[in-house]
Amino acid sequence: MSSYEELTRDVYTWGSVSLALAMAHETGITPILCQAQGPLSSHQLAQQGKLKERYVREVVNALAVAGLVQLEEWTGGEDGVEARYLVPDTHRHALKAAGTFCGLVSTCARQFSGVKECFDVDGPSCVRYENSMFNALDELGVLRANNITTAILKTPGIKQLLDDGIEVAEVGCGTGRLAHHLAAMFPKSHFTVTDVVEQPLQLARQRAEGERLTNMTFHLLDVCKVPYAWTEKFDWMFAFDVIHDLPYPLEAIKGVFKALKPGGHFSMVDELVSSFVAENKNNMAAARLYALGTFLCIPESYQQPDSEALGPCWGEEKARDLLGKAGFHVLGLTRSGTEDMGPMAVCMCQKTC
Repeated sequence: MSSYEELTRDVYTWGSVSLALAMAHETGITPILCQAQGPLSSHQLAQQGKLKERYVREVVNALAVAGLVQLEEWTGGEDGVEARYLVPDTHRHALKAAGTFCGLVSTCARQFSGVKECFDVDGPSCVRYENSMFNALDELGVLRANNITTAILKTPGIKQLLDDGIEVAEVGCGTGRLAHHLAAMFPKSHFTVTDVVEQPLQLARQRAEGERLTNMTFHLLDVCKVPYAWTEKFDWMFAFDVIHDLPYPLEAIKGVFKALKPGGHFSMVDELVSSFVAENKNNMAAARLYALGTFLCIPESYQQPDSEALGPCWGEEKARDLLGKAGFHVLGLTRSGTEDMGPMAVCMCQKTC
């Protein structure tokens, strides 16, 4: 078998295992294993999760054979030998993160037919995010909030400003995981949280009420159409993994510029690989982003015939270009090297006029 044949085999093999891990994650099998004090049989997993044992056995065998779950044989079962499954403590965080990410991949698969129609020259241009996608992205937000917060707070002076109390706004909050995290850390600052879609915004609002975060307010807002009352209103604004998903990203960044006070800061958090495909060759993180862009970012952002539809690999070069055109001065870029999801970066900008 040639190396290329091995590569193609690995693609569909790990694609299959990815779906198995997503199923084990979403049905609660891997969470049970990650909390267990010792190895468990498929019968024990089924009993604890209130699941059918035969389905449990098949999916956990896939994970065990792939090496994602440890397999132990125990003599004494009804058939003489019984398989038991274990996730060591040192593997648990990585398996949880992978399960969450594979859940996003399975959500992409549900959009396959709709996205396929978009390829046709006479087909639709976009497939908007639905509740299942917002739920998957919300779960990812749990994993990413700590790392992104750490990267943001590396910007000189920003932590002191937040401690003292400033006006902050998030653009495209989704379910608001990052904003909630920051609002809890900095109670003297006020956080205005916005999105263009009501469903995730409502979830963000309910979560804030449940956590008694009184320094947050929520607004349905298209950042391309910032109201006059918000002109020069905020000291700091941020957008997390959202600008490339907007149909008119330059207009959105101009909206941020309008809403910031003179001297105010904008933190744009995104997966900034290179803007040039040749420079991303053999970068599997970039390959993953192009693939996800096919099912998520392009169908979400291609809402109008003249939409930019940048995709997640729009890159650092394009990002800097748009920020400059909007009037921002780019102060620097901080990469989050421990990010489970890939090469996240925080681009810190300032409104200097």
